[in-house]
Amino acid sequence: MANEQFFFSREIAADTLLLRGDEHIHLSRVLRKKPGEHIHVSDGEGRLVEAQILSIEKDTSRAKILRDFPARGEAQNRVALAVGIIKPAHWEILLEKSAELGVYEIFPLITRYTVKADYRRERSEKILLSAVKQCGRSRIPRLHPPAEFTEFIKQPHYPKIYICDDQDTYPRLRVPQTSEDALIFVGPEGGFHPDEVRLAIAAGANPVLLANRRLRSETACLLALSYLVV
Repeated sequence: MANEQFFFSREIAADTLLLRGDEHIHLSRVLRKKPGEHIHVSDGEGRLVEAQILSIEKDTSRAKILRDFPARGEAQNRVALAVGIIKPAHWEILLEKSAELGVYEIFPLITRYTVKADYRRERSEKILLSAVKQCGRSRIPRLHPPAEFTEFIKQPHYPKIYICDDQDTYPRLRVPQTSEDALIFVGPEGGFHPDEVRLAIAAGANPVLLANRRLRSETACLLALSYLVV
């Protein structure tokens, strides 16, 4: 399955599926697949199937499901990112690579040092989808609407919460001895304001240091995920 081309469909039933729009165009016009050929298709919610193409029409492709691969390519635990919105080029790298590393969901945050508090949601979702298809995951990470840090931190979240900061007095983030669901806070360019760190700690977050050098936000996210995703 390593070299297989993956597709995405919201229309996967018990024994058949349909491809429409860009997925149908990619299959029929770009890859020029033919009836009888096998493909792998994800529903984006954790189900991946192997299917045989039955027909390719003008606007749709239909395939017969042969095998199921539940949770294929997914981590054993759920690790989420709550990250200050950063510049578009770096944001797109963050989305792509965090999806490849197995992030479960992403919460964009508006923090004290956020420079630009919006982003192109449709493009962001396309990047996540493309990354999921490229690496063979069966689930698309959920991308939440932007939230104010001071409001978001008040909500109940994961059983384990980390906030990354560059204080040498904080312990280094390490690989846990047992698999755990976790939420990781990473600041934008400029990091978190000290008041935000205090709010997070008061809400139950564990302050951690990632490295003995300053990291870009997207790099910090990827390093943290590499420690925690199992």
